Amino acid sequence: MEGRPIINSELWEQLIPRNCGRQSELRHRNKLLILLATLAGLREIELTLITNRLFMTPEGLLNEVVVLPTSITRDGYERPIVLSHPELKRAFESYFEWLITRKINSYPHKHYRGLDPNSALLIADNLEPFTTQSRGKAISPYAMNKKLDSLIRNAGLWDNGVRRISLVRTCVIELYRNGACTTDIMIITGFSEESIKQILTMDYMQLSPIYDWFEQRAGRKQKRLESFKKRRRFML
Repeated sequence: MEGRPIINSELWEQLIPRNCGRQSELRHRNKLLILLATLAGLREIELTLITNRLFMTPEGLLNEVVVLPTSITRDGYERPIVLSHPELKRAFESYFEWLITRKINSYPHKHYRGLDPNSALLIADNLEPFTTQSRGKAISPYAMNKKLDSLIRNAGLWDNGVRRISLVRTCVIELYRNGACTTDIMIITGFSEESIKQILTMDYMQLSPIYDWFEQRAGRKQKRLESFKKRRRFML
């Protein structure tokens, strides 16, 4: 199914390892980018426009609860995200340390660990902010779209139905598995209640053996019906 959510083994054994190897200079950026999409539910435009200031206090501490402003959210509404996952926290710390070591977006001040608070959090492969394209009154995260597509392809998941939308759908499923109610998921991800139900059904269809049983039962029922029709023709 195209756009399906990814399962844990695909995230932790394929998507991250194949894009975050020790030989990759941008491994810290890649890991943070992947986890922000799959665990925090950030969309492409949000990943492009978020800044250091949103995630770090002036004292240099990580903000665990972040409110995305209306100016950068996909739907134009403020949205809170929670950075509670241990791996996501570690990814932030590693990425910030890498930026400081490389003196990328550095800032001549003791606040924000010496990073420019207004600089884009995530940088492209050329160590510059990800670029966008204008489409009328809207802007398109063209460069971020290409980067996420390439990460999925590098992991060998593209041919298995994984797309960019799969990442945020995975976030919905992870939130639900960890006890979040539908209302909380709506607030955090910006999805409607109906969209959330559809996404949860995708996970049910993908992972549950009960779904397979129902599918097989439906197939058996159809075969019995066809057999009955054939027998009835001979009986008439």
